Amino acid sequence: MKREQLSIKMIKMGWLLACFLIGFNYFSKGHVAREYTPDFLTMMTIVTFPSGYLAIYLIRGVVWMLSSLVNDPIAGSYNLLLSLWVLMTILGYFQWFYLIPGLFKHLKQFKK
Repeated sequence: MKREQLSIKMIKMGWLLACFLIGFNYFSKGHVAREYTPDFLTMMTIVTFPSGYLAIYLIRGVVWMLSSLVNDPIAGSYNLLLSLWVLMTILGYFQWFYLIPGLFKHLKQFKK
């Protein structure tokens, strides 16, 4: 059992490291980062699939509402993409390490 728990911890750490490296690679570029936005969104969507889509559309909805209220285009802002990265990481972590294992545990009990 200890070996299984260690494996799960290693997978979690690897997944979080991948998310961190994607974010660090993008946000360390500074003002040049706008050129890399499609690559950033693609990588984060792959790592957090399918909850990453939910995060993207939640942020797009918030941006649409804010830009229509304030009349200020914030769609490509640094803070917006940082909040998207954080939201995608949180949703992906919850999905892969709480929701999916809970679903499999429930299905196992249902089969018995």
